[in-house]
Amino acid sequence: MTMSRRQMLWSSAAATVAVALPGRRRQARAAGVGTPKNLFIVLAFGGWDTSYAVDPKPPGGGVDVPPGTIEMFGGLDVLTDPSRPSVGSFFTKHHARTALVRGIRLPGISHRACTQQILTGARNETSPDAAAIVAHANSPEFPIPYLVLGDYAFAGPYAASMGRVGTSNQLVGLLDPRQAYPVDGRPAAFNPTQADETAIRAYTNARAARERAVRGATGYNKRRIDDFTMSLTRGDRLRDLKDGLGHRGALLDLEGQRALAIEAVATGISRTVMLSSQRYWDTHERNIDQSGAHEALFHGVDALVDALDARPAVYGTGTMLDESVVAVISEMGRTPRINGANGKDHWPVTTAMLIGGGVKGDHVFGATSATGEASKTLFSTGVASAEGRTIEPRHFVAGLVKLCGVDPSTELPDAEAFDAFIA
Repeated sequence: MTMSRRQMLWSSAAATVAVALPGRRRQARAAGVGTPKNLFIVLAFGGWDTSYAVDPKPPGGGVDVPPGTIEMFGGLDVLTDPSRPSVGSFFTKHHARTALVRGIRLPGISHRACTQQILTGARNETSPDAAAIVAHANSPEFPIPYLVLGDYAFAGPYAASMGRVGTSNQLVGLLDPRQAYPVDGRPAAFNPTQADETAIRAYTNARAARERAVRGATGYNKRRIDDFTMSLTRGDRLRDLKDGLGHRGALLDLEGQRALAIEAVATGISRTVMLSSQRYWDTHERNIDQSGAHEALFHGVDALVDALDARPAVYGTGTMLDESVVAVISEMGRTPRINGANGKDHWPVTTAMLIGGGVKGDHVFGATSATGEASKTLFSTGVASAEGRTIEPRHFVAGLVKLCGVDPSTELPDAEAFDAFIA
């Protein structure tokens, strides 16, 4: 019997997502690292103007600021305005679970390089991002440990743990031929019966057993065969849980991403998810467009946090929010001053927002100066001080993965974790 590539794919519906687990194994949990958590990253790609909400500055100073009022929500100072009602709504409800990390200093002003750095904490494109690290460390056996719904993600050596659903949720078409789009009016060419599935699996298992006996008893080959056989189990589980991935044709705006992300984590398909704000942030012209982008972002994040807080915990007591971290990140900020096109250009300083389980809420960590420069910060407390250090992406990413229950020393051995935001 000769097995075609197409049949092989159907024998493990996860094959296009993860043919095998990566070579590195689950890390031992280091002392002092907290309980494992789910991680939802919302990426505002393009560079947000932090003066619009999360790092407000007074008018007439060194930063050109939009209209609004600086309000205190617990210990958080935030700019609000009637044109952005969702900003105030979010912080009114969730300030006690929210921390702001200001003054993260990027090494440049290139979108690609800064995105890579703020997500991975490293300078090379072969390093995994925070979500990939957390997924692999906490739940490598899941069908799709790291689910990517946005445009940017860096899996590094954990690429086999990452899966993308596609812009129209194409993955469900692979898992369920009934949801595949017909070609020229014809249904999917291969729709296996139960007998087909049984025969394919028997052949696959027999072939794996033969390879193990002939050349896979020890060492690297054994690990590859073990990984492959585990991928079959992951594929079975993914097909069993496919309803958690929604339906073909779903429009993956932030609202659609939210529903898909929560369902995938709640049903045990994934442990971490990368979401995209799906808004325009690169406002070299008309910086006023940041207002609408902020309103849409905070409306979506507010709904995400509300939904997590309304669902029961998957792994313990309380709600999903208690066992999850939501990180809202943009790879850069905007220049302090408006340019000649009424826009703002790239600025290598940004702020990150963390919400959820284990977060020391109602606190601002780090700071920026009156002219938008990154201030030095004491890593032990997160308080701005001339005797401190500048927070770099590597410090922030190391602290984020530690917050999610992972020892960062393996992936970021030279980075001291900025972890003052851990409760």
